[in-house]
Amino acid sequence: MTFNEIWDKHKGHLLNFIKTKIDDEHNAEDILQEVSIKLHGNLNRKTEIKNHKTWLFQVTRNTIADYYRKNKKHSELSINQSEININSSACVCDLSGFVIQTYLPEKYSRPLYLSDIDQKPQQEIAELLDLSLTATKSRIQRGRKKLKELVSDCIDISYNNKDQVSDFQLKNNCELPQELKTEMERINLIP
Repeated sequence: MTFNEIWDKHKGHLLNFIKTKIDDEHNAEDILQEVSIKLHGNLNRKTEIKNHKTWLFQVTRNTIADYYRKNKKHSELSINQSEININSSACVCDLSGFVIQTYLPEKYSRPLYLSDIDQKPQQEIAELLDLSLTATKSRIQRGRKKLKELVSDCIDISYNNKDQVSDFQLKNNCELPQELKTEMERINLIP
């Protein structure tokens, strides 16, 4: 595939992803441009990229981490009255897939994971799971609802003016499960 074919296919999804992590429109566009330059460079060097989408999203996550590291805008999360600095190579979004797969029934976790983590089109998910498109959409929506209920039982979530998660705090009467703490340590969300 050529640069233009790959870029035209993925740039809209990448920009939407970046905007969930960066509030400033101009900085989001700059990050998108940096990712395009990295893709172009890799294609010119003829570096083998087996899955363009996965590669692009990983490069995008790394570029966002570089942006925060360079601008010293690391987020701080308050959990159990202690502050945890996010390691620049970690992303809270990396924890989402673990939570979906561990705490939701497979009937909902699989379509939700494919949709929201792997970012596959719903029609493709329907074919993959041998479901109708309507059933697939329903399971994804129910999965999101169950995930929100699960999370809101233990966590108070704050949103910014773009309805994006800006902060969260563990409720006093809730203790994180050990497997979740272990996963957070594994992906460097806990130093």
